[in-house]
Amino acid sequence: MICPACGSVNLPGADRCEDCLLPFSKLDIPLATEGLQKRLMEDTIADLKPQPAVTVAPEASVEEAVQLLKDKSVGCVLVVEEEIVVGILSERDVLYKLGGMEGSASSVKVFEVMTPHPVTMEAEESIRFVLHQMSVEGFRHIPVVSFDHPPRIVSVRAVLNYLHQSIEDASPERASR
Repeated sequence: MICPACGSVNLPGADRCEDCLLPFSKLDIPLATEGLQKRLMEDTIADLKPQPAVTVAPEASVEEAVQLLKDKSVGCVLVVEEEIVVGILSERDVLYKLGGMEGSASSVKVFEVMTPHPVTMEAEESIRFVLHQMSVEGFRHIPVVSFDHPPRIVSVRAVLNYLHQSIEDASPERASR
């Protein structure tokens, strides 16, 4: 590979230029051309308009968290301590981890069944990256964090709805109306 910065010839598959140390990792990302491909490559999590997350303290009971899941019709709650996301409690966590535990949902604390240290993203990350994370890690929800907003959440459903709407907006039938 020829380095675009200094012109040095490098071995094929090199991660960076041997002379100027320019990283090559960003050079092999496919370029978006139009339509859905362009939306996937260029749009960000902010374009999904992530919803404010429902939050709970680590010391809250699982019963309280389950009630929040039901009342707010959400699939997860973020576990927040001193404004920092320390965990996530999903419907799956409740089903798989609570089953077989000693005690009832009112006596078990959220921190005992939550997934600690969840992967978080910033609103500037691309939709393709969030989809990649969801696919590779098997996530259905990813917390979106920033210094100037309370934690928000993006779900696979929100991503799919956004992409579906993008396809609808670009369809020839809509354009001719």
